[in-house]
Amino acid sequence: MTDLELSAYPTKGKRRELDRAWLRTLHREGLAGIIDVAPVAPDELNQAIEQFNLGQYWQCHETLETIWLPERYPLRLFYHGLIKAAVGLLHLQRRNRHGALVKLSDAQYTLSPFPSQYMGIDTANLVKEIGHRLELVKVEPPAEWEAIEKLLAVRIQRLEQR
Repeated sequence: MTDLELSAYPTKGKRRELDRAWLRTLHREGLAGIIDVAPVAPDELNQAIEQFNLGQYWQCHETLETIWLPERYPLRLFYHGLIKAAVGLLHLQRRNRHGALVKLSDAQYTLSPFPSQYMGIDTANLVKEIGHRLELVKVEPPAEWEAIEKLLAVRIQRLEQR
């Protein structure tokens, strides 16, 4: 699939391939010109943020899936990046180093092409916090779990509405 063949919604069995193509395009060209105006956050996103910030990562994942699945590209990648962040933090909470590494890396890569402030979220801070956790679990041997658990929880920070 070439980047010129980016469809707005994946066909059966082609989601991962289309995700990769969209992410290559977003990392290369950015979001400008693809989406002119940031969409309004649906109520489910607000609910998912609340769940995320309470450490209810599985519930957050489930809530985000309801808006991710029917969404079109490239916005579906933003939701999917948030899902990956929640799942990665759940793995971290469960001391699953490999799962945390994979999902947090995916979340960082997926969210990084989006603007630093997007849909009322401080995306830059979220990506930074994910990166900080990744640094701790990437090292060989990994940081002590107790040290990781003592860190303040990663939170999705809301931006003030103007």
